[in-house]
Amino acid sequence: MAVLAVAATRPHYGGTLRVEVRARVSSLDPSDWPDVAEAGTILKFREIIFDHLVRLDPNGRPQSALALQWDHDPPYRNWLFKLRPAVKWHDGSALTAEDVLSSLAGIAPDASVRLARADAVEINLSEPRPDLLTMLATDSRWVIRRPAVPSSEALPVGTGPFRLTVWEAGRRAILEANEDYWGGRPFIDRIEIQMGRSSRDQLLDLELDKSDLAELEPGEARRAQQEGKKIWSSAAVELLSLRFDLTKPAVQDRRLREAVADSIDRAAIQKVLLQNYGDATGSIFPKWVSGYAFLLPATTDLGRARQLSNEMGTPPTLKLGYDANDALAHQTAERIAVNARDAGITMQVSPLPQGWRRMPDTGTDLRVARTRIDGPTLDAACRQAGSGLAFPSCAGVDSPEQVYGDERKFLESLAEVPLVYVPELIGLGPRVKDWSATPWGAWQLENVWLEAQKP
Repeated sequence: MAVLAVAATRPHYGGTLRVEVRARVSSLDPSDWPDVAEAGTILKFREIIFDHLVRLDPNGRPQSALALQWDHDPPYRNWLFKLRPAVKWHDGSALTAEDVLSSLAGIAPDASVRLARADAVEINLSEPRPDLLTMLATDSRWVIRRPAVPSSEALPVGTGPFRLTVWEAGRRAILEANEDYWGGRPFIDRIEIQMGRSSRDQLLDLELDKSDLAELEPGEARRAQQEGKKIWSSAAVELLSLRFDLTKPAVQDRRLREAVADSIDRAAIQKVLLQNYGDATGSIFPKWVSGYAFLLPATTDLGRARQLSNEMGTPPTLKLGYDANDALAHQTAERIAVNARDAGITMQVSPLPQGWRRMPDTGTDLRVARTRIDGPTLDAACRQAGSGLAFPSCAGVDSPEQVYGDERKFLESLAEVPLVYVPELIGLGPRVKDWSATPWGAWQLENVWLEAQKP
């Protein structure tokens, strides 16, 4: 009986992992910068299809990937990377040093990349970069082979644990196990991904055993947990904030922005809307990345908010927008409007128009924004904040103190008001075994196996 029990829990090959996600991913090519709403999901897909020279372990330490080993001079300017032998592209052809060289072109403004020998590439920098390994592991430049003739039907080729076989942009994708993966063949045969599924629909499919992995919002995650479902939570990786459009006359008075910010009850948003997941915050960087978020507390001062509102006489009615596809943003916008009303400020809450991300003017004075800042290093988080929040560039910094000073200046304008940090919440079906992911949310699906269904 003991032997049978061990055999029943032993990892085995085969099966199809059914995955549902909220985002509608438009492109997997790393040269296409992801839309903010797609960022977290698209990186997960890319990380199991393509490879970097190095990757990070769950503790954020660099480890070998396509580069088997590396060395550098004492000033950290010249780096030599010895490539892993016998790596194959998904089409079966051999990965060469020239392929890697092509993928690394333009890796940094001050970098030159050359072929050192047949099995090694060299990166030369004008300035010391002791953090180069982490940058290579978190940069958007994967090693990739693009089709010679670009077309909507031609699929990019990588060297990762899964190869892309079917791609319907914004709808579905199918990935097959890479039989020749240098890290060993994944246990799962196939991954089928359905995109554009709401959190509520995903939970229903999880309950009906129509999916194995679902991205859930806090409300659905808490419900699933209460029903005995397995829920995995990442570190806090998505910032929910209030973003003022300073080109609009209604919000140019700083007292108004300050009154709104002081009126918001972040603790209630975290407790009620986030169901005690995540963190209320006054910082744009999560505390697990920066280490100093406690210095920027999330405070509510309704008395001060009312005083500022009274100083303005009759504050203008504000138009507050939210993404119509984001239920949490909608709930947060409604809660902000209630808090503002307690301070004497009226807000009209409405969904943003379709295609609003490409519009120079959405017709709103402020909106609830969601930005993924998952690092996992402060340097990488700075690059993400620069892209998603127009935060001043701090890439390459060594000092959290410097970033802290820049963040304080950035927040003083009250153009961006941090509210809460939200973790990624994943509902897992009973077939999923040995689930693993990094704390910042990178899925390691090559390690997952599926329990055989009972006849």
